[in-house]
Amino acid sequence: MSLKLWFRDRNSANIMEGAATHLRKVLETLVEFERGFHIFVKEKNPDLAREIFVRVDDLEREADGIRRDLLMQISKSELSSQIREDLTHLVKRIDKIANMANGASRRMMGIPPADIMSLGDIVFDKLLESIENAIQATKVLSNIWKRFSDAETEEVLSITEKIQALEHKCDILQAEVYEELNKMQNSPFNQFVAIQISSLVDMIESISDKVEDVGDYIEVLKTAKR
Repeated sequence: MSLKLWFRDRNSANIMEGAATHLRKVLETLVEFERGFHIFVKEKNPDLAREIFVRVDDLEREADGIRRDLLMQISKSELSSQIREDLTHLVKRIDKIANMANGASRRMMGIPPADIMSLGDIVFDKLLESIENAIQATKVLSNIWKRFSDAETEEVLSITEKIQALEHKCDILQAEVYEELNKMQNSPFNQFVAIQISSLVDMIESISDKVEDVGDYIEVLKTAKR
């Protein structure tokens, strides 16, 4: 069965809805990470932020469970091996968005709060904007999937361009964060903490990269002639 015909088949509904549920759980993970980050750096409450980051970890595990169920459904579907492989790759790419947000929250919990606070509001504002862009891109991604089976290829390509534009903003913000960090004189933290902070900055930017990866793969699925 071709992918186009499969999307018209009633048996595809469970997998389509499962993927939509997966995306919603991924989005919930991102929103919770943003909330924890905001409470940490803006409300100056790292203890409460840590509680929220534990919740991020729980949500990411829930997303993993949805992923495993989806992969099982796909393996049992009446699709060609190539299409099953395509859908499997799509589900795994979606899961990496939540994985990256959870990784960033874990990284924050591993850095002494005082060292994070020393980065300043300019850096915090740019990192928060990057997280918010990733959330917005994930919402766009969810909208694409809802319309995937009915939307014209040109419409899907137009929507994925919005994701690409948001990801590009995150690239710029990452560069600006490093410019601010390079201005720091006599930083209060040691080189090992500096490495962790750099890793955190990169992880936050990579969230939008993972969203873009899913958008790009949806483009491939939509334009593929199978």
